Amino acid sequence: MERIEPELVLKTTPPRSQKTAYRRERLSLEMDGLASRMAISVHAPAGFGKTWLLSQWRRELLSRGAVVAWLTLDGRDDGVRFVQGLAAAMLVASGRQVFASSTNQAMSRRDALGDLTEWLAEVADLGGEVALILDEVDVLPDATIRFALAYLLHNAPANLRVLMASRRRLNLQATELEARGAFLGLGLEDLRFRVEETVEVLASRFGESLDIDLRVVLHELTEGWPLGLQLTVAAIERSGTPARAIEELKACTGDIQRYFVDSLVEKLPADQVDFLTCIALPENLHPELCIALTDDPQAGERMSELCASTPIFAESQGTDWVRIHPLAREFLQQRVALLSQARRSDLHRRAAVWLETRGFFEEAARHYLSAELPAKAYNMIEQCLYEIMLRGQFNRVIEWIGELPAAEVESRPRMCLAAAWALAMSDRSEQARHLIERLQSDPSIDEEASCEAAAIASAAAYFSDRPDESQAIIGRWTQSPPRSSVKVQAILANQQARLALFRGQPEAARRICRKAPQFSWTDGLDAIRGFAEWVVGVTYLWEGRMQPAADALRNTLQRAEQDIGRRSSVATLLACSLAAVLLERDELGEATTLLANRLDVVERLASPDAIVFGFVTAARLAGLQGQGNRSYDLLEALYALGDERNVPRFRMVSLGEQIRLHALQGRVDTCQVLWRRIEEVLPACFHDPDSLLAPELRLHVGIARAYTLLAQRGWPELLVAATELHELASRMRRGRELVQALLFKALALHETGRDGQSSLREAHSLAAEYGMRRVLLDTHPLLARWNLQEDPSVKALPKAPAMETAARIPATKVAPSRLLTPKEQEVLQLLARNLSNKQIALALNVGEETVKWHLKNLFGKFQAGTRRHVVDRAYMLGILEAER
Repeated sequence: MERIEPELVLKTTPPRSQKTAYRRERLSLEMDGLASRMAISVHAPAGFGKTWLLSQWRRELLSRGAVVAWLTLDGRDDGVRFVQGLAAAMLVASGRQVFASSTNQAMSRRDALGDLTEWLAEVADLGGEVALILDEVDVLPDATIRFALAYLLHNAPANLRVLMASRRRLNLQATELEARGAFLGLGLEDLRFRVEETVEVLASRFGESLDIDLRVVLHELTEGWPLGLQLTVAAIERSGTPARAIEELKACTGDIQRYFVDSLVEKLPADQVDFLTCIALPENLHPELCIALTDDPQAGERMSELCASTPIFAESQGTDWVRIHPLAREFLQQRVALLSQARRSDLHRRAAVWLETRGFFEEAARHYLSAELPAKAYNMIEQCLYEIMLRGQFNRVIEWIGELPAAEVESRPRMCLAAAWALAMSDRSEQARHLIERLQSDPSIDEEASCEAAAIASAAAYFSDRPDESQAIIGRWTQSPPRSSVKVQAILANQQARLALFRGQPEAARRICRKAPQFSWTDGLDAIRGFAEWVVGVTYLWEGRMQPAADALRNTLQRAEQDIGRRSSVATLLACSLAAVLLERDELGEATTLLANRLDVVERLASPDAIVFGFVTAARLAGLQGQGNRSYDLLEALYALGDERNVPRFRMVSLGEQIRLHALQGRVDTCQVLWRRIEEVLPACFHDPDSLLAPELRLHVGIARAYTLLAQRGWPELLVAATELHELASRMRRGRELVQALLFKALALHETGRDGQSSLREAHSLAAEYGMRRVLLDTHPLLARWNLQEDPSVKALPKAPAMETAARIPATKVAPSRLLTPKEQEVLQLLARNLSNKQIALALNVGEETVKWHLKNLFGKFQAGTRRHVVDRAYMLGILEAER
């Protein structure tokens, strides 16, 4: 093979493969959205893993035998030099001598498009799958992008795929290719780690030494920024104390601060650092806002340059707005603090005025407060606080209530309405009563406002777990809702639906929700829609139908997290219920991630049903993961919450779950003590036949009683209790509890010498149909063993092979590559094991001369001088893979 220029050797050499790097499964070329694309362009600032993703794609393509060429571009690559680089890259990838000739011709003919046409023809002549990977495309001269690169994409043969990475969106004029489904652009949001990916990365590095809550905290702090996560991992490994590293991260000290100092303060000119400092006050930036802050007509262009050259900005697709990453903003805030008070106040005032004129009232209010202009701030927040509440961001409303004088809140009706809603649907529902009374006492209140005030009072009663009171408050309005407001009609429908659940009417609850006025997620009524869809999902969970419950809750949760945040009240309601569904479906990892770093929000902003789902699910997950102490701690916390808010259901559920755990361990006396505690906390409504809450409480007590009898081995009494539980669960349409009652009955019959197989089979059939995979084991492990041992209709699961008999993984593996023949691949693999020619000949059953011939070809194809050099080059190109 002809030698290529040293510079081209470097440009055509892919980056070093990192064994510890995380594989982005959802961005694999095997995924549906990527598999059929002829060209894919990845664009994002530095630090988002573009080059690593290209390397992953390269390994995937090599593994299926494709010819894969790599080319790192630079600013000197005009059309001719670009084609010369393509020829050199394909020469290294394919080993075909014709590309060596193209490399030399490109410099002599100076006809870029003509040479590119010949290059494309030679690629087509290869026949098999060919991939061209181009890194740092954004540094190419604009003419090369618009002509040579565009020509390549529009004339690529059917066997060629082009994968590109750049720091900015390319001006490729690829609309026609997109319309044909041949081109795909992946941006910053696609490259961000999702929460489950961050959790997996941290678990692979730290195992159980970093608990799930801290992993999710790190995800929220880094916002899925791969470089931020990498810096965090390094800080934790160095400090050895995750909590300390996280505090440093929050304060933007340590490695994070050093990174920003190195990448911003040291590398950027002083005027650009000052510019960044001046624009760091607002959370979101617009070119015109930057001009208003700096009085610099070129501020918009300067911001665009910084977006392309630094990793600290997150751009929004289809808009001029950008956001500084919170970690970078925290760092820049430290520099803002060094400005004089007068300068800071002036910057806040400038930002507030600009934001006010554009209708961004909440942001304007924050800046007016910081500029010490409270009167203007109160006027601003009055205009938007109610809309913030309708978006379901109750935590933000409550934060504002804490910052505003009480007199200001009460004297402004819409602000008072927003505050009352937020307090009613939180752990402060009792505090909402004062605001509700003030609203209802207003002589100027109209029918719509009066109905809404009643709805707030009803919601406050529901969040205090007093459904009877809630129904009494809202009953009149459900018969004759105000016709002038579809919003209030939807609110009333939500309240009717959740009360229907208490009456054991899940299908009626779904019908009410579906017949109510519908809103899209863009209408700004996320709280109303999110609550309605939560009720629908819970109706399926109530019935034990896990698949439709998972579908309904998961789709809504994704939208709620995207629109109003992972720790918003709507997202938390949905997450608690979905986690309960996933636990029952035995999808423990996802369920654990859903609840991570959310239980504090569950306590403050969730409904009683969601609080029960959240705490019980978290406790069961902890137990299944070998964290028994945490399981009991969570249940005790639920009991304490019941004491604190005087909610009997929390106390009874906590004690009932503790009885279950102890009964499974055969602790008779402990179960008896806990049962007496349940009897002591039974509320007056428990025996009221007309109470909406009573059936729910009786269900929990019935299950606790069954477990107490099971621990005592009181089989005749358990049979009676199981029959009563079955009747109650049937009346309430509670699917899981119905199956549990059948299982208790089967066990009691079996232990009293009678045939319990029919009850067991019925329970097993219902569980299988509804997707309940854990109910058998969670009710009692004996049932699972009995099921396998005594029921001939159920086959035992195959046992996993022992670890010691697992197949051994070879020390090295050769990825399929069209650069090498099959025999050369075998020789290379043996060469990597440091075998001599004679040993290789014996292993392959060929002569030593044949081995020498193959080695000569390997030396040429890898442009290597020694046997070790051949192996090193093969590792570097990804053709040899080390043992993992």
